[in-house]
Amino acid sequence: MRYWLVVLMFVSAAQAAPKFELLDGDRVVFIGNTFAERDIQYNYLETLLTAQWPNRNVTFRNMGWSGDTVFVPARAGSGPNKGIDLLVDYVKDLRPTVLFVVYGMNESFEGEAGLSRFVDGYNKLLDALAVTKARVVLISPIPHQKLGPPLPDPAEHNKQLKMYTEAIGKIAGERGAWFVNLFEPMQTFMDQFPMTDNGIHLNANGYWIASRLTLTQLGIDAKARLELDHQDRFVDENLEKLRQVIGQKNIFFFDRYRPQNDMYIFHGRKHEQGRNAVEIPQFDQFIEAKEAEIAKLKRVK
Repeated sequence: MRYWLVVLMFVSAAQAAPKFELLDGDRVVFIGNTFAERDIQYNYLETLLTAQWPNRNVTFRNMGWSGDTVFVPARAGSGPNKGIDLLVDYVKDLRPTVLFVVYGMNESFEGEAGLSRFVDGYNKLLDALAVTKARVVLISPIPHQKLGPPLPDPAEHNKQLKMYTEAIGKIAGERGAWFVNLFEPMQTFMDQFPMTDNGIHLNANGYWIASRLTLTQLGIDAKARLELDHQDRFVDENLEKLRQVIGQKNIFFFDRYRPQNDMYIFHGRKHEQGRNAVEIPQFDQFIEAKEAEIAKLKRVK
């Protein structure tokens, strides 16, 4: 996909940042809002991170949840609303060593009036996750792209998003976490290309640029084999095969930790279909099979 665009991206996004790398045995978990959940449709970032260290045993799990915020209201599902406790329990079970955390878009609609509450909520969430002792990467929200009528003018919302991005950067600095600022660099691209479906949800092109910006700001040099074709697939066949299998693994994990009708399986009406709960761990064998495929594919040059 457009080498000249990638070159421009490197120029506009380059900034000093501490070196980031994934180590042998790392377990990476993505948590956050719609940005994180919808990424399992594309998997560019996970594919690039996987291919960057092909001889290291690194696993990934995506726990993004559409509509979620730092106050974790969306993850209650059909069961009791445990908020942060439920998320932390999920994450602890995965024993992560690296956390990619993506929040701020949904909260930004509260504007300046909600900023201090957001900062307090984000710090409380990170405090609760600190029990994992994982290395943390905080990712900012993206800009709200102007697509014209009948969609709203995003000018005011972008002022709010900028405030929230700056607040997240400050949180990262205070905690010694890595910070990926997608807001300002992506504005340049959004002025020129369609990056979203509706202004705030990225399309394939948007996720591609966001993934490359993330690598750049983490100081990762991953220039090789990165061209995409006009169907948003890697031109490099081996890399595309890797991306496809990663996507299959992520769908299995999605179904494993977010089964439909969880009220009937785990909560108030489990007396009706609770017997089906035994099937949920059976997804593990499919996930493990895909992990084995990934391990082979990432070593193919």
